Amino acid sequence: MGCVMNNRDEIKKLINLLKLYTKTIIFIIICLFISVGINMLLPLLTKDIMDKGFIAGNYKELIKLVIIAIALYIFDSGIDILKEKKRIDIAAKLQYQLTEQSYKHLMNLKIHYFSKSNYTEFFSNISVDINKITSITDENVFFAITQIFNILGGIVGLFIINVKLTLLVLVFIPIKYYITKYFVKQNGKNMSEYIKANQEYANWFGNTIGGVREIRLFGMGKYEDKVFAKKQNRIINSQRRINLLSKWNIVTDSVVIEMLIMALYIIGGSYVIKQELSVGSIFAFITYVSYVTGPISLILNIGYFLSGIIPSTKRYYEFMDLEEENYSESPSKPVFENINFDKVSFGYEKNNNVLDDVSFCIPKRSKTVIIGNNGSGKSTIIELLLRMYDIQQGEILMGEKNIKTFNLKDYRELISIVSQEIYLFNDSILNNICLYRNVSEQKLMEAIRDSGLEEFINEKSLNYIVGENGAMLSGGQKQKIAIARALIQDKPILIFDEATSNVDTSSKTIVNNLVKNKLREKTVITITHSLELIKDVDNIILLNENKVKEYSSYNELIEENKNYKFAI
Repeated sequence: MGCVMNNRDEIKKLINLLKLYTKTIIFIIICLFISVGINMLLPLLTKDIMDKGFIAGNYKELIKLVIIAIALYIFDSGIDILKEKKRIDIAAKLQYQLTEQSYKHLMNLKIHYFSKSNYTEFFSNISVDINKITSITDENVFFAITQIFNILGGIVGLFIINVKLTLLVLVFIPIKYYITKYFVKQNGKNMSEYIKANQEYANWFGNTIGGVREIRLFGMGKYEDKVFAKKQNRIINSQRRINLLSKWNIVTDSVVIEMLIMALYIIGGSYVIKQELSVGSIFAFITYVSYVTGPISLILNIGYFLSGIIPSTKRYYEFMDLEEENYSESPSKPVFENINFDKVSFGYEKNNNVLDDVSFCIPKRSKTVIIGNNGSGKSTIIELLLRMYDIQQGEILMGEKNIKTFNLKDYRELISIVSQEIYLFNDSILNNICLYRNVSEQKLMEAIRDSGLEEFINEKSLNYIVGENGAMLSGGQKQKIAIARALIQDKPILIFDEATSNVDTSSKTIVNNLVKNKLREKTVITITHSLELIKDVDNIILLNENKVKEYSSYNELIEENKNYKFAI
């Protein structure tokens, strides 16, 4: 029970989950009380069946008592089915509730959380935790609530039959308590180890599947096989310890109870021989013993049961406490204006800035190129502009207002992006371009032509399924779909993040023409290694050693940086 006392916050959270189903739970408890009442009558019927029927030789009385017992059993079974239907309904609704809120939370998490974990780990952890938490609606949990009354009724019945035998039964309670307490403690340790082993395996599995191509190319199969065996054995051994401990708990409980019953047979037998108790009284007493010892075991084992749920509850709510993006309504509406980085500093890790006191301007409707060697912070600037991360110092302004003051959804409605690694859904080309929105045929076909997709569409059709993340497409085809997607959205700011890295020369020409002509009224920000784009823009931003410098022309850039090795 120490496990329960040391995890009060988790217990409160579990109780709060059930508060939504208070009326149904009350109905279930009423059904359980009715069952308890029926079960309290059955030992007395058993006593009379034995004494007034079999031993007294009264066949009619025997038939009458048996019919009453059968009627009670049937009625109790009907109550049990009704109660179980309601309990299953709670379990299903609770599982949906937890799954829904974790899904919505996951979709709104700060983006840096995804960089530290993988999708397989997300799925594994959340699934395990939700299944464990939902088990608080198991039948035994609700049954345990009513068993205090069963115990009290059972003890009353025991005292009515024989006081001395009852005292023997009561001695059993502290023995059972300490045995169960030991198993609860051990189960808590085993369950924590099992969860940790599963989490590490899911993380490794996601990384391995993501790198399956490299594993094959570089002959890493044997090494990964060994890692698989090691991690799976850890999970299996943890599960084996949990199952074995559960069996030990059940066996120990059964042995102690059987020893108690055997002692009662021996002592009770002497009372029967002395004619101080009837045979029916002994059978009734043994039945009442089960009403006392069974619920005691069940109630004490709630701690054992919770020791398996608590670690999952703790991890689930740690996940739910992770910071989300701020989508709260803001009265400040973003307006398409100049973009200013004012003394911005940012690092993904403490004391390791990628950008340090950076300031520059991207004028409204300008064509700006950001260049710099790998790791210089080009993509970081885009991530900060998209508000995927929060800056540590300084501010980013649109016009005269800090972009943090804008409603996040409204703000992002100003920006489209074509990334080097664009994600495509396992759906048709049409849905990947339009993103499940209604778009006029004229606008759609215009975007297809402008992105250079027309020939491919004529060959395959708009209903062609692209596969998982565009697996059925070439890199260039994926990039063209991404460009068409951005053109469809028609937002005032368009970002090309290495958008021409995977396309051929003709496609680069298409992008260049878009920037010069169709996008001339938009702010276009390009991260590129293409000399063609660098030569014909309004503004060039060079990142070098965490600093930036702005240039108005390609010639000015080259003249001032003759010794700089451009990664182009």
